[in-house]
Amino acid sequence: MPEHVTVAAVHATPASIPPLRSALADALPGSTLWNIIDDRLAPDADATGGELTPALRDRMLTLVRHGVDGGAHAVVIACSMYGEVGDIAGRLFSTPIFTSDADMFAQILRAAPTRVAVLASLRGSAADTSARLAAAFACRQHDAEVVPVFCSGAAEAAARDDTPGLVAALAAGFDSTAGGFDLVCIAQYSLSPAAGELANKLALPVIAPTTAAAKAIARRLEQS
Repeated sequence: MPEHVTVAAVHATPASIPPLRSALADALPGSTLWNIIDDRLAPDADATGGELTPALRDRMLTLVRHGVDGGAHAVVIACSMYGEVGDIAGRLFSTPIFTSDADMFAQILRAAPTRVAVLASLRGSAADTSARLAAAFACRQHDAEVVPVFCSGAAEAAARDDTPGLVAALAAGFDSTAGGFDLVCIAQYSLSPAAGELANKLALPVIAPTTAAAKAIARRLEQS
């Protein structure tokens, strides 16, 4: 591993920075987090229903390239709706590229749930993450129902760093769906600070993407 590690992260909102910084501090003590922000990434992707246009893919690739060219030892795409760009970037750059939730998906697959609620503050994000998680289950030939859940007010609570309000918004979204879930997935980095309190409130396991991503980055860099 390099003596001084820099991890570049492409964010769609400043609210996703503190959760990733905290996770990296635990997984990679002493590392530097370089934050690259385009606050139109999520709204523009949400406006297309989570379907990425060629222009949106190119925009994300440009931001990833900025991190690579700036000397980052790893780049993480911290916006869940741009996960597919990670595969493209991985073929273009020798620098390790991480998507926001691939490692969280691996953790969920190991848990082998039968019904998963995917909580998000954007409808497009809920739909996109749910579709990709369902595809991951299908690849493993595991029969599980994945339910997208839009949580009104969650984005606003995250933006003002209001964890109790965020927990309440996510719980309200969860309660608006039919029950029977055995696992809850938080789709976005910006919502991750609520994971612990939400798990206690719902009495269910709640998995968030930041910790899994940070641990994966640490493992990869330890091999370099």
